[in-house]
Amino acid sequence: NRAYAMLRSLVGSEMCIRDRGESEEKKVSEGHSFHGEAFNEGPRQSAYLMKGMGRVRFPVTTDSQEAQLFFTQGVAQLHGFWYFEAERSFRQAAMLDPDCAMAYWGMAVANRNNTERAKEFIEEAKKRRDKADKREKLWIDCEVNYWADTKKAEKDRRKKMVRDLETIIYDYPDDIEAKAFLAVWLWQSAYKGLSISSHMTVNLLIQDVLDVEPMHPCHHFRIHLWDNEKPERALASAARCGQSSPGVAHMWHMPGHTYSKLKRYQDAAWQQEASARVDHAHMIRDRVMPDRIHNFAHNNEWLTRNLSHAGRVNRALAMAKNMIELPRLPNVKDDGTWSFSSRSSHTYGRRHLYGLLTNYELWDTVLALKDTQYMRPSSSAADRAKYLRLVAVAQIARGSIAPVPDGAVGSEGEVMVLSRRHGDDALPSKGLELLGQQLALQVAVAQLAQASIAPAPNGAVGGDGEAVETSSRHSDDALPRQDLDLLGQQLVLLVAVAQPAAATQTPAPDSAVGGESQAVQISS
Repeated sequence: NRAYAMLRSLVGSEMCIRDRGESEEKKVSEGHSFHGEAFNEGPRQSAYLMKGMGRVRFPVTTDSQEAQLFFTQGVAQLHGFWYFEAERSFRQAAMLDPDCAMAYWGMAVANRNNTERAKEFIEEAKKRRDKADKREKLWIDCEVNYWADTKKAEKDRRKKMVRDLETIIYDYPDDIEAKAFLAVWLWQSAYKGLSISSHMTVNLLIQDVLDVEPMHPCHHFRIHLWDNEKPERALASAARCGQSSPGVAHMWHMPGHTYSKLKRYQDAAWQQEASARVDHAHMIRDRVMPDRIHNFAHNNEWLTRNLSHAGRVNRALAMAKNMIELPRLPNVKDDGTWSFSSRSSHTYGRRHLYGLLTNYELWDTVLALKDTQYMRPSSSAADRAKYLRLVAVAQIARGSIAPVPDGAVGSEGEVMVLSRRHGDDALPSKGLELLGQQLALQVAVAQLAQASIAPAPNGAVGGDGEAVETSSRHSDDALPRQDLDLLGQQLVLLVAVAQPAAATQTPAPDSAVGGESQAVQISS
């Protein structure tokens, strides 16, 4: 009986503990974090120590050596603007040592573009401030002061941050991280109304860091500092930036800024290819989708541009087509609607594909791709007009469409013949030739629009991130009637311009306007 009583007591205690735990769980909404609302977003998988994050010196108060390693990794990732992974590293450090105040400071810094989350994270650091040493308290105070009153002008808040970082540097002159953070803060603040009065002063601050640690990731900041000023002054850092943090793709991309500004396009392309390789390794290793990686699309579109500038046209075309082929990830809003980013790989790829085909007059390639997913237009009128114009130019260039002589499509689609009451000499031949080319192009576009254009299947994705709606394959349905009316109006206007010119001996004045809003220089 005594044993039975003890067993019943133990079972009863366990049930009480379980009931109390269940009641505490009910206080937190499903899918939300026990650690606070700020933790509802952000990375979900645990961090691991990555190779090639950069040489950073930032000791913090913790009894866990592993937590220190993850904190240091997070700081290095901040220097590479890899904010998502930086937050993951800081969260791992906090998991290993929940009392490490600086881990929460790091989460706040990684979310400076997300006000609410940053404020919650820095509050967590503030709760643990008493467990930090004097230097760490100054770091925490920097962020606390910045987020204390967001109603104040951001320029004034940024000035306060400058003063707080200067205090750390003055009290702890060996803290090279404070100098690095001040340098990048001054550069970033220039876009927020706090102009840089002396770029050389900031450059010297960066050099102080590099004198101690020559391969510090702050090479990144020097490139940004001089990018729109004197990019040649960042060449030394451009040569070392990728090597300073070889595991961060963005650090290989950044030298491409410098080389592009100096028209060293082959060198720039090399850097961006290196960045792409690091991203590809990350995708394979961590099973990450392409456009979920920081600056992946931006890097590859810049690579496409540099390949074009370097004359590597086939390679540039291959890059543009590859960007179109990549999986497209929509941004889903709370109300269930979704859209694609204007900075997605697909959008960049379509933009550059059209640019390459036009700039290099690759008319055969246009005709080969016109019915494929690479060029197929979306349902937007602007996208269809762009598509029709390019295909019409290619077909005229290759003789697929014969230009209508002395004619244009009128408001009802009929051919309008231009009269020549006083002969071609009324307008200089160059001007008439240009008008003729415009009219021929408009006729070709109208003919294409009137023709049967095979639409994309339902749900196919168009050029500007919009779903392509399936339309009838018959005549006018291939292009909205509104677009045809617009084309007709353009043609009538061109005819109206050409007819008075043909009826008078007075030539058009210099700088008459041409087809793309460019001045037409009329020669005598």
